[in-house]
Amino acid sequence: MTASLTEQVENLVTRAAALTPAGMPDDVLDHVGLVLADSVGVMAAGARTAEVVALAADPSLGLGRDPAPGTARTLVPGGGHGPPATVAWLNGTAGTFLELDEGFRPTGHPAIHVVPAALAVAEATGAGGAELATAIAAGYEVAARLFECFALPRSMHPHGHFGAIGAATAVAMLTRLDPVALVRIAGTQPLLTGWEACYEGATARNTWSGHANRAGVLAGVLHRAGFTGSLTSHMSVVEQYAASPGVLAGPVDGETLRIRRNYFKFHSACALNHSVLDALLAAWAEFPVKDPWAVRRIEVTTVTANLRIDRLPEPNALSTRFSLPYAVAAALLTGSTRPASFEWDGRVAEFARRVTVAADPAMDALWPARAPARVVIRTASESRGATVSNPRGHHSRPVTREELRDKFVSLLTDDSGPEPGGSPGRPGELSRCFDALAAVARFADCAALPLPSAER
Repeated sequence: MTASLTEQVENLVTRAAALTPAGMPDDVLDHVGLVLADSVGVMAAGARTAEVVALAADPSLGLGRDPAPGTARTLVPGGGHGPPATVAWLNGTAGTFLELDEGFRPTGHPAIHVVPAALAVAEATGAGGAELATAIAAGYEVAARLFECFALPRSMHPHGHFGAIGAATAVAMLTRLDPVALVRIAGTQPLLTGWEACYEGATARNTWSGHANRAGVLAGVLHRAGFTGSLTSHMSVVEQYAASPGVLAGPVDGETLRIRRNYFKFHSACALNHSVLDALLAAWAEFPVKDPWAVRRIEVTTVTANLRIDRLPEPNALSTRFSLPYAVAAALLTGSTRPASFEWDGRVAEFARRVTVAADPAMDALWPARAPARVVIRTASESRGATVSNPRGHHSRPVTREELRDKFVSLLTDDSGPEPGGSPGRPGELSRCFDALAAVARFADCAALPLPSAER
């Protein structure tokens, strides 16, 4: 089966890489622009964390203050320039720190595996904005179909492997190299990643998406140097999990690209929390008692897929984002699901013990088109409940351009987190930055794209 599976993936890559700006509908280019702008905002916000700031300052990365030919910009505060592979790795790593990067069901986060690589290469090569948007859409299509094809075992995380093949597809288009040769090289370097790192709060986990982006960029470098790769080596490891190989077949059509069926995130936590958090906030808005400490029990009913985060966290801000009970408690006690709400707090952790979680077979029947959740809040004398079918930001509950712009601006003007360093007082400038990124297809040279905290 491996040879056939490899051929199907390589054929998919070939079809995706054949996309052209002329064949992309305007509404699709507009949506790709929103995915780019949202991803840049999330990366720039994650680049404010202490770890990423320290990482960018390490001299071994060789980042410079001044631009040079063939370099790209990081999104760390104050900027910094470096080789595209390094920049893609750093920006891709920053993009998962706050758990606000977009995603695609039934699993995976294609954009954060593709956008950093494509953006860095487009800037370094002076590619046009329409070329960049088309490459992102193509790389996203490849990554999304791979995420859709494979039903990974419960212990295996989707970051760091299939996304590299999408990144390599985008890089091949921007550099005009053989896409099959590049994905073979990228596919020879996969990471096999596990959920336990998220549960424990091992922040090296945040580099997984960075590694996938770097593998995509380095695939071009290695190809030019004469290296070859074997996509079969990757497929032979994962073929046993190929539950829906048929999704790899079929045309890649600008009208039906999977990037249009993505979801945007508005809670700074694992996506498996989001329907629950929306239902919680809806129920609490109708609750007659406004003292959260009067709540005795919160009952959550949702799909089985979300039970993988039915756990109490370790005392750190990554583990809290992968704990459904903690996320519910944090939202109720802090009144927010912004990044600062997920800093470890022992009181919140204790309150989380009041949250119970159960799966409903009737809800499971709706997955993955829907991820329903019902939340019932109970005090000694009152109870209120609410049900949502999908979280806000899912393509079935789309958000407006203005809401995405507000997310972008608020992330980069919020000094409430552990490592302030945003840009308070610059909402107008940040709004213009978002609008420019969202209109990427109109730029003649991606080196001219404005980036937050990294202007030339």
